[in-house]
Amino acid sequence: MKVLLRTPMSVFTGYGNDGVGLAQALQRYGADVYLQPTHVDTPLPDDILPLFGKSLRAPFDLYINHIDPMGLEVKEGTIGNADVTVGWTMWEYTNFGNMPTKDRRTLRKRLKEFDLLVGYSDLDIDCLRPYYKGPIIVRQGGFNPDDWPLLERNWGEENFYFCMIGVLSNRKAPFAAVQAFTELQREHEDFRQYARLSLKTSIPGLHSGIEDAFPGIRIFYDIWPQDVVREFYRANHVLLSPSRGEGKNMPALEFMSTGGVVIATNFAGHKQWLHSEYNYAVDYTLEPDDIYKPDTLSATVDIEDLKAKMLHVFRNRAEAKHKGEIAAQIVPAQHSWDHVVDDLFHKIRVALPEKGEHLWNIAQVAKLGAERG
Repeated sequence: MKVLLRTPMSVFTGYGNDGVGLAQALQRYGADVYLQPTHVDTPLPDDILPLFGKSLRAPFDLYINHIDPMGLEVKEGTIGNADVTVGWTMWEYTNFGNMPTKDRRTLRKRLKEFDLLVGYSDLDIDCLRPYYKGPIIVRQGGFNPDDWPLLERNWGEENFYFCMIGVLSNRKAPFAAVQAFTELQREHEDFRQYARLSLKTSIPGLHSGIEDAFPGIRIFYDIWPQDVVREFYRANHVLLSPSRGEGKNMPALEFMSTGGVVIATNFAGHKQWLHSEYNYAVDYTLEPDDIYKPDTLSATVDIEDLKAKMLHVFRNRAEAKHKGEIAAQIVPAQHSWDHVVDDLFHKIRVALPEKGEHLWNIAQVAKLGAERG
């Protein structure tokens, strides 16, 4: 099975990280993968590097363009040289009103050559439908759980640790977490004494003076290797994600895989994995992200509900620990890239009865060959 993958390749961005994980999973599935990278950052994993030396040899059984909506297209040389063409994307707002005008004007034309579109959440279907009349399905991207095993945490210690990690831009709403945390400190003496909040970011925006103004908060501004991130996860009990919108939220999946608990806005990509059995969903209101785009909305987290969830886990640590243990079983099984790729072929088979059935048969032969080594 020959697969042409057009995507960014980078461990430093959301799409790029997913491009790497998707390429790796397709290879494990038995696919002969060819790359058309739209962007490359080094370093990259060793099993990805040989793909850059392969010449593109059409025809292909499957073309996947995994990229933001502004970059979705079937390249001219690919039209007619791939049996099935799939566009895979995500968006964090209620429509494309804040997309650059030049990209929105060409979107309908760029999408028409795809046999199928895949969105990371139901929100993406709502955004894409005005521009595309073909089949659209939901299949969120995955992560590599082998890198994030279950970690032992001390749930009985006096101090209780909340955290955020990632590119903590305004979309991630770190100041909502700061507001909720500091208000709880003022309102509850036990929370003031024993709760801690760590904010780890890779971009400017969180001034170190926050630590002086609000005792109990620490700011980390750095790029960490994977082993340091694992230790950061181990040291924290709860990951906060009061985001205005997410396609997936990789740190949340990683954190749950290690046995931690997530409190997250119940919107967009979060809804694909938020479940009361193993994490905590927070209410929100829809509001414009840009006053000049009043019809393009994203989530504004309900601070009072966020505070209520934070105080609840702080005072119910046995419950939180149990939820983390459940998350560590369910999240790796349902959201690994291997499961995602397998499910994608199932969904293509259903969405495209003729082409999908043919691709499914080829994929199963490839998978069997990979299992046999």
